[in-house]
Amino acid sequence: MTAKANASADQHAPASAFVPKAVDKPLLARLSISLFATVMGLGGLGNAWAAAAHLFGAPAIIGQVLLALAGMIFAILIIIHTAKLALQPGAMYEEFRHPVRASFFPTVSVAAIVLSIGVRPYALGLAEALWWAGAVVHLALALTLIRRWIVEAQDEAVLTPAWFIPVVGNILVPLGGVPLGHVEISFFFFAIGLVLWIVFFTIVMHRVLFMAPMSERSVPTLFILLAPPSIGLASYLALTGGEVGWLAHILYSLALFIALLLLMLANHFKRGAFFMSWWAMTFPADGFAGATLSYAYARPSAFTLAVAYLALAAATLIVIIVAWRTSQAIMNGAAFRED
Repeated sequence: MTAKANASADQHAPASAFVPKAVDKPLLARLSISLFATVMGLGGLGNAWAAAAHLFGAPAIIGQVLLALAGMIFAILIIIHTAKLALQPGAMYEEFRHPVRASFFPTVSVAAIVLSIGVRPYALGLAEALWWAGAVVHLALALTLIRRWIVEAQDEAVLTPAWFIPVVGNILVPLGGVPLGHVEISFFFFAIGLVLWIVFFTIVMHRVLFMAPMSERSVPTLFILLAPPSIGLASYLALTGGEVGWLAHILYSLALFIALLLLMLANHFKRGAFFMSWWAMTFPADGFAGATLSYAYARPSAFTLAVAYLALAAATLIVIIVAWRTSQAIMNGAAFRED
């Protein structure tokens, strides 16, 4: 059938024909694994506020409330996806085989590590359990997905910065592992995340610059570009005991540059409808805030303190906006009807 005939057929097709297939699926099948990004966003902001409280005397209650909320959502999502695996295994398998959505499976392990960092001052045993679970699961998922990318042909047109999650998520592990005494293992994960970040950064930038523009739903994932240098900086400071070396200066400067670039793209992010993928913007912003706070504490100056406070304010605003838009989408029934 010609393109003209297709267009004609589309014009005369019933309205129901244009309803996304996802609408016809049971609700349990439509609850994506990417929902764990909400835990990352809320928990990451909680950790940033906890750092601000510890380093600069900010109100501790803000971080505690955010972490408690993130923990409750994490527990609920674990129950939901366990039920999905049992009752809708086909939907879970389909999502794991999807070229884009599969990259969000490590959000589960990253969320566990984020919560481990947050609960450590209150429940050391729980923090240990969450960290080990997160580290082991993340390593398994990273190996599985990277193997798939190697042995199966990949379509660069559907590649998004979400590919960073299984690869560069390793760089978060030291933030939870070093305070628990797991220094050598933390170096292992840090090396994987740091080196592979350079490789995948090149691939992702090639796709962004030279391929067709990403879909509206995928555009927010550009914020993930901010996560590696930000989380890498925080992990480096944890591994060095807070000593600022040349690598810390490089990571800080690069993270600041990417943050400024994203700020210049602000109008680009606001275009179009709301998608749950907006949560991809929250954790990188949280990570940048936390890293700049740690850097400002190690290298205090008017400049570094101003950057840290502005980063924390921006991350808080982003989470508030995305959470508000999410609540609206849930109330009008659009949140889980995305194809």
